[in-house]
Formats: sequence, structure tokens, C-alpha cells
Amino acid sequence: MTELESSAARQYSPDSTHTNDSSYPIYVVVGTGPVGVRCAQKLLEFCDEAQIVIYGAEIESPYNRVKLSQYLSRHVDREELDNPILGKSDHRLAEYIDRKVVAIDRAKRTVTDAEGNIQPYTKLILATGSNPTIPKIPGADLPSVYPFRSLRNTNDLIDLRERHADICVIGAGALGLEAATALKTPKNTVTLQSRGKLLSGLLGEEGEEFLQSSLSALGVQLRVGDVLESIEQTGEKSTLFFGNGETLRVDAIVLCTGIQPEVTLAQQNGLETDRGIIVNEWMQTSDPDIYAIGECAEYDRKVYQLVRPGYEQAESCCSHIRRNHGGEILERPYSGSYTDIQLKIAHIPCAIIGDVASNNLEQQENMWSHVYRNRFKGIYRRLFIRDGIILGAVYIGSWDEAVNLRQAVAQEEKVSQRALKHFESEGRLFAKQPANNIKSFPDSYLVCQCNSVSKGELCKAISDGKRTLNELQQATTAGSVCGSCRPLMAELLDAPVPNLVMRHAKGILITSTVSLLLIVLAILMPVPPVSESVQSGLFWEKLWYDNFWKQVTGYSILVLCLFTAALSVRKRWKKLSAGHMDHWRYAHSLIGVIALATLSVHTGFRLGQNLNLALMLVFLGVTATGSLVGVFMARNHHWTDLRLREHRKWWSRVHYALLWALPVLLAYHILAVYYF
Repeated sequence: MTELESSAARQYSPDSTHTNDSSYPIYVVVGTGPVGVRCAQKLLEFCDEAQIVIYGAEIESPYNRVKLSQYLSRHVDREELDNPILGKSDHRLAEYIDRKVVAIDRAKRTVTDAEGNIQPYTKLILATGSNPTIPKIPGADLPSVYPFRSLRNTNDLIDLRERHADICVIGAGALGLEAATALKTPKNTVTLQSRGKLLSGLLGEEGEEFLQSSLSALGVQLRVGDVLESIEQTGEKSTLFFGNGETLRVDAIVLCTGIQPEVTLAQQNGLETDRGIIVNEWMQTSDPDIYAIGECAEYDRKVYQLVRPGYEQAESCCSHIRRNHGGEILERPYSGSYTDIQLKIAHIPCAIIGDVASNNLEQQENMWSHVYRNRFKGIYRRLFIRDGIILGAVYIGSWDEAVNLRQAVAQEEKVSQRALKHFESEGRLFAKQPANNIKSFPDSYLVCQCNSVSKGELCKAISDGKRTLNELQQATTAGSVCGSCRPLMAELLDAPVPNLVMRHAKGILITSTVSLLLIVLAILMPVPPVSESVQSGLFWEKLWYDNFWKQVTGYSILVLCLFTAALSVRKRWKKLSAGHMDHWRYAHSLIGVIALATLSVHTGFRLGQNLNLALMLVFLGVTATGSLVGVFMARNHHWTDLRLREHRKWWSRVHYALLWALPVLLAYHILAVYYF
């Protein structure tokens, strides 16, 4: 613990009458969730003289609960959940983990933790978050019923999935949809139950139909509109009873039924509350020395269940506190947030952007709806337009214009009728831009819209030694909210996003390694002796010297070389799009191993002389460089050093250069065998 533990966080008996007589301000943050951590970081940045104390009730160090669904679905590793305070090494910061704050003394301006320690404060920020809502139905408290809110909950659900337990997920919001698809395995059944529509009906009837089809294709069974009345447990199985008289037997039940703001501390100390803790535009509660941010705060009768509003509230709160240090207010007062929803259901992107359906927009005056649909690809896109301005959009399936669309909605951009007609026929709203690499963008370009992180900030972090996506995220906060900017971050790193690493990476690594070993054997193995008599000759010698088998192996090598060349054609001929490129790469590496084995039979591990020697060296060089490229590609998501990427590019160039010489030498070799 830092030296602040002995100064700003002294221990007192519960009946102490200590008051804060410190010469420096002490800002206490209650809550180590993403919003609490962001607040502590901003206070360290804004207030040079202040001491910052942060309390967390969970036993784990701060982690990013926003990514728990991605962790459950195996899109991120446990290490990528870590969310340390950027200024953690600062001597002005004291961090208390597993130290729940149980009391506030507003008169003395102190907080007391569960161990009886008393901490004075100048300003207090409550970032206590929320608790999962437990439906008031019989059996909701049974051991087989699991909430989905914390890291501990998520690890419990991972255990269920590993046991291939049959599961019913209750709740069809974003969390329920992501949980249902993440828990599905080939050996279990997952049922998604909701008394209302998917995503609260924000997709519209047709959009919901598309999403239901996608979920069914993933193997998730749906019970939308069914009312759950009770849960009973018999042995290891649980039975759900529905209002229509039907039942469902499962091993476990997962609750994704919403949240309840954690307002216990506020209520105990007389702060004004409703559903959440009532705050003003600077996030001050009814006590001007106490602030509330995140899911526990209620502004303008709204409680936000997303992390981005919490980050914006932290900015306004910390900017207001900054005035105590004579600094200017950097941010505008809080005025509400966009409630965009962006989720990924297995591999299917789904988003709700802007103001879409809360007031049934399509029935308002001058409101028009434009739809593009492609049932074969499972793509559904809908725009809401009023007076030529894009107010909102929903989409299911990938959309490469999503970033432009989000910006257009935020800035209330106008769109032409011609563009709308093109959208309805082709699915594209904006003129197709030439493919630009993020490296060509100016340093001021905002890569992470959620956290306002520019390309220049990311480049500086990379130059300071941040060489992985996780390190870059922790250093800059980029990619910690919705994650849509992670591919751009990966481009800056010259590394692929971990969950977008090429398929068959392990197989390509193994075949490439085997190829390299065969090449080493071909070069280093001594030339096998020739038998003195035909009668005593080995079977291998007959393969090496018999004219028939020489032709079989020779032409086999030629055919295999043609097959390997197909990858180059697949890459460059746009009309040839059959099969994923990674499948072609894997086949390419397998054929390379087979070609090397056939070559050893054809030559008897002899390099030859003159033209034969040149042909062998070029062939081995082509295969060796190709194998090295395969190793670099397969290990790329683990080896993210920029120099490794440069090695891959260099060996690729050598590989292509040698390939030009190979067909010429092969043709001359065949000609020499038959005509000379």
C-alpha cells in the first residue's frame, strides 16, 4: 500500500470524533468498477495536490465488468479484464480492495469501512454501481439460479458451460442475448426466456424476426412472450413453470433481468434518492460535498445502465471538483447521454443507435423509415429519417459503415434522397471511400470515440513500449467500452485483434515447422550409399532410380506445385471467392509438406549438380521462406513485437521472388530429361 495509508487513511475507533484538518484535500471514491476507476484517474490528472482514496467491495482488483460477456464467450482472456488505475504508482493514491464502505458521517465528513477504519474526506464520490434485479417469483433464490453481474458470477457460468449443463437464460436484453449465445455448446441446450420482446422491442417486428432467426441458427431455443410463474428444484434438476401451463427442466437458470441501483449508503445518510441517487448537472447529490456517478446516479429521472454515460458523468464531476484547485472547468455540465446499444451475439453484430423506437418514431409527423434486408446473409438495416436528418438506426449483421453512421446520428447530418434509394437497394448509405490505413490518418483523428482517444495518443503509448492491445488499452483506455475501435488499434500495432486471429493457426504452425525440419534434413543428411548389386538393392533405391517411379514422383511434385500456386490466384483474383482465405492457407501449408516428402522420394535426399542443384536450392528456398511466413502468421497474435511483423514482410518478399524462378527451372528440367 502507498504511504497515503499511514497519512490520509489513519485508523480510528468507531466512536472517534476526528475531523479532517489536513492541509491538502482528500477525495474519496467508493467503488472500483470502470466508472470509479475512471473517476480516480481523472482526479489524479486534474488535481495535483489532492490525495485520492478508492475503496472496492469485491475481493478482485479492479476489472472491466463491461467485458464480462466477451470473457464468457471466450473473446477475451482473463488478463484483458484487468482495469488498473493509470496513476497507480502515484504516491497520492491509496487503493483498498475488499474493503466495503459501510457508513458515512456527513457532519464530520468521514467514511467508515467494514473493518471499522475511518477515512476523512474533502469530497466524496459514490460510484457504487448496481445489483442484479431478482424477479419476485417463487424459487428465484434457489442454488441452481445464478445472477450474471460480477467476475465471480461469470466464472460460475463458465463452469456450467464446461459441464455442458442445460441452461435457461431469463431476460432478453443485451446481457441476456450475449449470455445465451456464450453458454451454448454442441452438447447442451440453452433456452432464452422473456415475457417481453427481444431488446425491449427496439428492433421492430421485422428486425426481431431477423434476430430470432440468427439465434435459432446458433442453436438457442426461444420462449419469447412466455410468463415465468415459479421455479422448483428436484434433485439436480430445476423445473420452470410458465403461465400457459408448460414446463421446462434444466440444470441451471441464469438471471439477466436488469439492475437495481445500489443506493443503500445514500439512503442511510439522508441523501435524496428515487430509483437512484438524485444528482444535478455536476453530479452533486443533495449534499454538495458528495457526488454520485454511474449506475447508482439518477439524472433528470433517468438511470443509465451503460458505462459510457458513467464516463461522461465522471468527467463532469471531476471537472467541477477541479475548481477547488483554481483550475478552469474543462467539461460542460452533464446533460444526459446517448443510449446506443452495441453488442455481438456470437459472431453477429447488432446495434441500436440514436433515438429509434422509444416513442414509436415511425408514427410521428414527417418521420420516415428506410429498410435494407438480405435474408440470405442475415443482414437487416433500418434508418429513421425526419426532415432529411438521420435520427437513429438499427442493424443486425456486419456493416462496415457503422462508424460513419454513428457519427452522422450524433451530428444530426442530413442525407439525400438519392443516398436513401441507394441504401434501400444496396445497403450502403455513404459513398464508398478508398481503403485508407489508419497510419495515414492525422494524429488528431479520434480512434476511440467512446473515450476520445486520438491516434496521436495511441502512437505515443506504442513508442513508450506498449506492444499489445491489452497494454495499449490500459495505458490509454481506448477499446475499453464497446471495443469497436480495437481493429484500428491492432492496425497501429501491426497485430490482429485476438478474436480475429486467422483460423487453423495451430495447424499452420505445425505444418510449417515440419516443413522446416524436412528442409534441414535434406541439407544436412549424408547421401545414402548405393547398393553394389541390384539383387541386394533396397525398395527405396528402386523408387529413386526406377524410371517409372521417377516419373510418378516427378509429375506429382509438378501437380502439387500447381496446387500451391492456387493460393496466389485466390488472393489476387477477386472473382474467385470460394472458401475462407484461412482454409486456403492451411491447404497451402499441407500441400507444401507433402511436396517436400515427395521430393525426398524423387531425389533420394541428393541435392544434385549444376541445373539440378539450382532447381533443388530454389525449391527448398521457396518452401523454407513460405514456412517461415507461416510460422510468423500463426504466432502473430502472441508475438506482437513490430520487428517480427517486419521479418514476416521481408521473408514474404523473398518467397515471391524465388517463386518467379521456380517454374522456369522446372520447365527446363523436364525438357532436359526428355530431350537431352
